[in-house]
Amino acid sequence: MLEEIGIPRLVVAGVRSGSGKTSITLGLVAALRSRGREVQTFKVGPDFIDCAYLAHASRRPCRNIDSWMLGDAGVRRSLAQGVVGADCAVIEGVGGFYDGHGMYSEGSAAAGSFPGSTAEVARLISAPAVLVLDAWAMGETAAAVALGIKQLDVSSNVVGVILNNVPSDYRRRVVEDAVWTLAHLPVLGALPRLDSVHIPELRTGLLPLTQNPHVDEAIAQLGAAVSRHCDVDLIERLMARARPLQLSVPQRRQPTVSDPPRIGVAFDDAFCFYYAENLELLEDAGAEVVTFSPLEDRALPRDLDALYLGGGVSEAYVARLSSNRAFIESFRRARAQGMPTYAECGGLLYCVRSLRTSDGSVHPMAGAIPADFALEAGALHSGYRDLRVASSCMLGPVGTRLRGHEFHFARLLSAGEDQNPAFTMHDSDGEPLGCEGWATGGIVASLVHLHFGQDPALARRFVEAARTARARRDVRTSELSPV
Repeated sequence: MLEEIGIPRLVVAGVRSGSGKTSITLGLVAALRSRGREVQTFKVGPDFIDCAYLAHASRRPCRNIDSWMLGDAGVRRSLAQGVVGADCAVIEGVGGFYDGHGMYSEGSAAAGSFPGSTAEVARLISAPAVLVLDAWAMGETAAAVALGIKQLDVSSNVVGVILNNVPSDYRRRVVEDAVWTLAHLPVLGALPRLDSVHIPELRTGLLPLTQNPHVDEAIAQLGAAVSRHCDVDLIERLMARARPLQLSVPQRRQPTVSDPPRIGVAFDDAFCFYYAENLELLEDAGAEVVTFSPLEDRALPRDLDALYLGGGVSEAYVARLSSNRAFIESFRRARAQGMPTYAECGGLLYCVRSLRTSDGSVHPMAGAIPADFALEAGALHSGYRDLRVASSCMLGPVGTRLRGHEFHFARLLSAGEDQNPAFTMHDSDGEPLGCEGWATGGIVASLVHLHFGQDPALARRFVEAARTARARRDVRTSELSPV
């Protein structure tokens, strides 16, 4: 069904990572909410941690719109489904405005389309973009940067600049005059350096939300700063200029069965990296999603038909997960009965025999996967992954093509022989990376995160596996029942 999506929207872009995109976006979301707006947030790219902050600020699930994983139609579909019930949308970019994965890649329409970049996503969703410039150590050169970004691709619709980290009123005037006069772009605001805002950055990104006790105070301060130092009235007028999109939007299907299959989803501080659409698509495919906590619970919920263990496990939680033996035994009993299980990244690490942390301690884990891993600070594996299903499983038959993202510090130490790999894997440039994951005994486990929005059939297959498992369980129960 064709729908016109005319919601006001804005992309907050930067010239590089660390320029202040997340801070400005959080502040803008808080400022808009203080005006009574219902704000839907999005994050370009696969990042989970920024999404958690944006969701916390907006009080709505943040969605990842990643053109490499989802494709053009998937990005637009995610926008259309995400903005239901919202008054406006704010989209935080990734990296520099044009940074993607090369100008020449499979599926790119032409040289210069910057596939995978914030610029590409802004074009796909017909959204104006505002450029965040860090003014701490830059004067008139800021105008050259803004002008270059504006002119490199005139279709990118850069409509203004917000200065961040401004050291003084004098520097603000210098940069503002240069950007207005030489780059012919309006300066929509200039935020001073805010040393009191506590959103620490680690080497790999922001401090995870669950580990930041100052998050509410930080968002409130950023919102007040944007309200005070930015022309929010003008920003809202620019957002309203976003061209309406005519999209074919499938209606979310309500489950028609009275007793839907129940998929248990691990959800707590250790398991919190999920794409919002993944859980929605499971529900759309007819499942009931039931959450549980491997950190806190003593056993799995009753009457589950399948398990989904997402990412997020860090060293901060490994000892607690390992010591909760009652829950691990409950998990093992479910696995022994053949319960279909999908585990990605941290979920896989929970399922292995043992996990060694950086202090040298070895922690016994659930043992569903015959492998031992180590978490090492210098072992970062990161990037997009092009996958082919290597062993028929709940995700599809052999040869099914999937796209995902890898970001972890895990290194394989040892593994049992004769295990079926889940995937063969290439990077986004097509370079082979060997086999990945395990697909055996009803479990599919991998260090790669998948976004089900790339192919809704993924969720349907997962739910069908749960439904089949329930039918087998019902047969066993009836056979054991006295006549």
